[in-house]
Amino acid sequence: MAYGDRSRDEAGVSIGILRERNDLPVAVISSEPLAGTRHIEWHGPGKGARWAKLNLNNLTPWDYTLYLDADTRPRVDVSVGFDILDDGWDMVMVPSASQGRDLLWHIGEEERATTFDEWGHLPLQLQAGVFWLKKNERTQRLFGAWRTEWRRWADQDQAAFLRALRRCPVRMWFLGRPWNGGPLIRHLFGRTRSQAIANESPSDHQEL
Repeated sequence: MAYGDRSRDEAGVSIGILRERNDLPVAVISSEPLAGTRHIEWHGPGKGARWAKLNLNNLTPWDYTLYLDADTRPRVDVSVGFDILDDGWDMVMVPSASQGRDLLWHIGEEERATTFDEWGHLPLQLQAGVFWLKKNERTQRLFGAWRTEWRRWADQDQAAFLRALRRCPVRMWFLGRPWNGGPLIRHLFGRTRSQAIANESPSDHQEL
């Protein structure tokens, strides 16, 4: 997803690094094409990257998809996630570093409390900036529920995803921290909002 000049610049860097070790077709959902990629226009009722992400199951042209935030730096062969999907799993994700007292720290108090109440206990927070997705009936239901849950507060997407996952569970495989925010796939959290692209130093933003 690349909306705005900064996000487009970040996406261009991310795609360039991805192609150093991966021969994969790349699509970008954006208001205008990004050179060397497949352009997907978004004509839905919502605008911007977050709502487009919540519609990824319908927008992606492929049965197996790796979603990457524009501010990621994938420095390895990413076929491991596709292999896991091929083994029968529906999604591959990485748990967030923010758990326990920091669980959903960036979510509004009412939505956060509601999410905990609906789960009945503290769920495992997942990081939705890197994930592999298989198109099937289970993930179609999950993404439909994600959109419904997001509309309740129309703010961040992580708590809405957890509520949707509780309603519509899928076969989920977890990878370790190096795959989102570590040395395998760096994640410059918040980069598209707060940092200039010329500065390639590690991000000191707290992870979501």
